[in-house]
Amino acid sequence: MKAPTDFDSKCIASKSIDHHAVPIIPINPSEFRKTIKYSENSGYIYLSIDRIMLDDYKKAVILDYHKKKDQRALSSNLVYPTCKKLKEECLAALRSRTLKKDEKIIRDFFNNGEESNDYSHSINRFDRDRFKPLDNFISGETNVRDERNIEILAWLIGFERRPYDYRVDYTTTPGEVNEEIKEITAESEPEESEPEKAKHEEIEKKEFVRLKQPGKRVPLTKYGIDIVIFLITIVGGIGLSMRNASIERSTTAYICTSKVAKKYHLNARCHGLNNCKSEIISTTIASAKDGGKTLCEIEH
Repeated sequence: MKAPTDFDSKCIASKSIDHHAVPIIPINPSEFRKTIKYSENSGYIYLSIDRIMLDDYKKAVILDYHKKKDQRALSSNLVYPTCKKLKEECLAALRSRTLKKDEKIIRDFFNNGEESNDYSHSINRFDRDRFKPLDNFISGETNVRDERNIEILAWLIGFERRPYDYRVDYTTTPGEVNEEIKEITAESEPEESEPEKAKHEEIEKKEFVRLKQPGKRVPLTKYGIDIVIFLITIVGGIGLSMRNASIERSTTAYICTSKVAKKYHLNARCHGLNNCKSEIISTTIASAKDGGKTLCEIEH
């Protein structure tokens, strides 16, 4: 057996003294992360790249934990974790800060992937000792075999970019723009030439000044014209109806007093009145209509 070197002894001593140090996770070169886009059908290579990217996610989660811990933005259950405290924190998080996207994380960790109406029962039944891998991960253990521990910690600390998505570059900060996206945007939107730019700016300036000047009328849009025409039609229709009603109240009409007569006449000599065997009286068109009479067909 190979005797331990001085370097090995220092590593062992460092690990025993600084048990709660930030875990050392290698930063993966960006070309490895890009390879996944071209490796989805290449079996082993794809799985290897996915594992590398999962390490980026793990690193981002634990760094976010320590950042929030330094900012005193975490509860005491997370600052000084134990298996019991982690279980209590899961119940507190379930009540106060669970989003729709967290349901799968909780379901996979506590309920073996099965859906439930109340996951608090699953958490209460969960053996506290099963939080030990999560406690080790928070304390500095990087060799986490069960990825569900990473997701649970991401949920508990409110890591924004949870759950893990292989399409996300976790080596960048949330507000940082991906360079590839910037390049694609620049290619899809050709830059205007200087004369065209100046022309557009001048047009916009004139439009702004014209609209701001007092007393200037802004041209009606197509929809504005349609609305005006609609209002004119309604008002005109109401006016015409009122005018017709006024005419009917003042215009003389002639009716036969027979009970079977159903017409009114505008002329006392209308041929339609020749068949009247009763009295012919004068009234108004409005009164005749109120009595159920209609205009004689001859006078239409």
